[in-house]
Amino acid sequence: MPDEPTGPTGGGPPSYPGHVSPPPFPPSPPAAPPSYPLPPPPGSYPGGGYPPPQGQYPRPDGFGGPGPGGAPYATWGTRLGGYLIDVVIFIPVFVILAILFRHTHVLSVHFNMRNNGTQQRRTFSLLSVILTGVADLVYVTVLCGGRRGQTVGMMAVGIRVVQDVTYDVVGYGRALGRGLVEQVFRLLGSATFILGVVWLLDMLFPLWDKKRQTLHDKIAKTVVLRVRNVA
Repeated sequence: MPDEPTGPTGGGPPSYPGHVSPPPFPPSPPAAPPSYPLPPPPGSYPGGGYPPPQGQYPRPDGFGGPGPGGAPYATWGTRLGGYLIDVVIFIPVFVILAILFRHTHVLSVHFNMRNNGTQQRRTFSLLSVILTGVADLVYVTVLCGGRRGQTVGMMAVGIRVVQDVTYDVVGYGRALGRGLVEQVFRLLGSATFILGVVWLLDMLFPLWDKKRQTLHDKIAKTVVLRVRNVA
């Protein structure tokens, strides 16, 4: 019996006449190390600083500050509209307190009036004014210091008060200080002409300030942002 053809020495498939062995597979190239884009040098960022932290997204609560995708500063006219709405809300409060304390002698002010040639003496209690101011201060502190950062007037015109630079919630302590400074400007401004100019300057300051802040905003380090377009 003839011997069967055998394959190459060391094993492998047998070879036959006319059989062509397939070429061996070329070795796989070595895996290249992963490449990552290199950050630009620090000097290429504005101000020569370093790149901003990665993985941060615009905050969904409307506190994003001025800039691309952020809320712009509220205009003076929008702020005035919200302020007047809050004033209208407190007019009934002042009237009710004035009626309740009209016969009290606590902090009473006496003045004379002339009517049809007759002189009449009137008495007005400052207690109603003080209590209205206290109620307004509590109102501003609770609403501006809370999560929304808005009084009823601010809600109506679509603006919000936040901390400057960080745009975080104001907090009750800062809201109290901000409201107290505003109350001082307002109450003392009604007493003398000089302080009245200071109060007027406080109210008009957003017209030329780049952040549209009032003086009490600058003292409290707060800004007011427009968070909703108002038709």
